[in-house]
Amino acid sequence: MKNRWLLHAGFWLAYWFVFMFTYGNFEGSWKKFAICEAVQMPARMLATYLSFWCFDRLRPFGKAFAGIAGAVMLGGLIVRFIKMVYIAPVWFPTSPFHFFSLRLVTDTFDSALAAGAALTIRLYFRQQDFLRRESALRSEKLDAELRALKNQLNPHFLFNTINNLYALARVKSEKTAPVALQLASLLRYLLYDSTAQTVKIEQEINHLQQYMALEKLRFDEDRLTVQFDTDIDDAQQAVTPLLMLPLVENAFKHGASELLDEAWVKVRIQLKNKVLDMVVENSKAEESSNNAQKGIGLQNIRRQLELIYPNTGTLTTSETENAYTAQLKITYP
Repeated sequence: MKNRWLLHAGFWLAYWFVFMFTYGNFEGSWKKFAICEAVQMPARMLATYLSFWCFDRLRPFGKAFAGIAGAVMLGGLIVRFIKMVYIAPVWFPTSPFHFFSLRLVTDTFDSALAAGAALTIRLYFRQQDFLRRESALRSEKLDAELRALKNQLNPHFLFNTINNLYALARVKSEKTAPVALQLASLLRYLLYDSTAQTVKIEQEINHLQQYMALEKLRFDEDRLTVQFDTDIDDAQQAVTPLLMLPLVENAFKHGASELLDEAWVKVRIQLKNKVLDMVVENSKAEESSNNAQKGIGLQNIRRQLELIYPNTGTLTTSETENAYTAQLKITYP
């Protein structure tokens, strides 16, 4: 509120100075025009604030425009009255004065100029405020949608992982304890690190390795072959957490789980010259339907790419008779 009053005061001070300087420089009498312009200023201020009221309160626009025109005319008449009773007799006693003359149009125009300039500035600041609020709302909506996407992904991930642990516990496998430890580590990542907007790529890769280790425990070594390769030139590069996980999940869910033997999963992550390229391939049964490309995970990835990397992130999928392939590519600035 204080800044608002300072802005108004600054505007009227500048308006007074411009008119005082213009007429005073032309006539060579600064004091006279400083006083003359000062006593006319209340009339122009009245016209301006009445114009504000009409602009804000009157609808439709035609009524608002008529109200502003009336306020400006009122300001011109009051200025003319001030000149008749004070300015002309005191400061210009030898000059003839006629109330209804061409000078009335000039005085009305001066009021219109003040009101028009003030309205223009007012509209500019309102537009800037609107843009700021729109940007804040857009940012809040983006954050809310990203949180919703993560909340949608996390239960999906936990469901798969807990199922792994449950299957091992039922047969009293010696692998149960290592799996529980791996799960605890993953939950720690999920609850804390993944809530950040970004994590280091080395953290995300470590998380993927833990997940794949959990998945491998479910299968016999003769049944599943897993290949994981990385080529990273900047381990500190920031990435969105949990963005790459659904591709690996799908590879196990729609690849290894649907084949009784000779299943394989290949994951390659490369980061070179600010370009992240992740390729995930998995085997599939010949009669398998194309479920891998319609899952909740891929929908999540595509939506996050739209929100976070709208022009630099892509996800493509393809399949052959015996394999699915998904490629995630992000170019960093």
